[in-house]
Amino acid sequence: MKKILAVIDAVNFKESQLDVITSITSLQENALTLLFLEDTKSASQLLSATSLEGFTAGYYEKIRESEHEKHELIEDNYTAIKKACKEKGLFCTIKNIKGVAEDEVINESRFADLLIIGKALSFPFLYDTDPSGFVKNILIHAECPVMVLPETPHLINGVALCYNGTYASMYAIREFAALFPALLLKHTEILYVCEKGEKNIPQKEHLQEYLKTYDTHLSYKILNGQADKAIQEYLDEKTNLIGTFGAYGRSRVSRFFSSSSADNILRNLKGPVFITHPSGH
Repeated sequence: MKKILAVIDAVNFKESQLDVITSITSLQENALTLLFLEDTKSASQLLSATSLEGFTAGYYEKIRESEHEKHELIEDNYTAIKKACKEKGLFCTIKNIKGVAEDEVINESRFADLLIIGKALSFPFLYDTDPSGFVKNILIHAECPVMVLPETPHLINGVALCYNGTYASMYAIREFAALFPALLLKHTEILYVCEKGEKNIPQKEHLQEYLKTYDTHLSYKILNGQADKAIQEYLDEKTNLIGTFGAYGRSRVSRFFSSSSADNILRNLKGPVFITHPSGH
């Protein structure tokens, strides 16, 4: 049994978030912990900004009042999430966490096998990017594999293993296989993009030999064009599959493709994606 973490924004909880999480965690019996997270960084930044920019004391008090209302909302959301988990039969631990969101999640990831986050998850109070700065930072610094989920749940019945012969792509495949061996049995595709005219899948025999240990029946999809665009277009039509990628935003040696290309895929995400970043590469 593996330990899986899923991040919930304590202020912006919606019951539908549990449906998306359940669509993944139901694939394999694992120990699920929901990180019910209150970010303190945004509030402190806002209060600091109001004082620095010379806002009136009355406006400053309004900010204080909104903080009080926020804590009441968090208490209501905590009650709601416990009730929803019980009604949905979602057996999990709910862990209350208060602190700097990114730091807290990265620290928790050190002691987990998988971290689940929503594609739109964002804690800063200001307008953010797509994918959010929070999601991108977690993808870079998380110390376990990360599953990024769309806002709408899908029935998952297979996996698309993105492979280009690199250590990073194979690392992602191994990590996914260890977490969801039963899903490999349902339906497994190898996605390979013919870049630079290379039509032969690198070390195909070794890949087949490895996946055979999971009793997997493989099919191969050979795509053409720029890797991120080709994979994006393919996965857009396969929302019932989880796409695997390695790695995001670290050394050039380890990347499956550039961070900007990965951002394009995340921005248009319709199904879940599984991302790793092997340390030391």
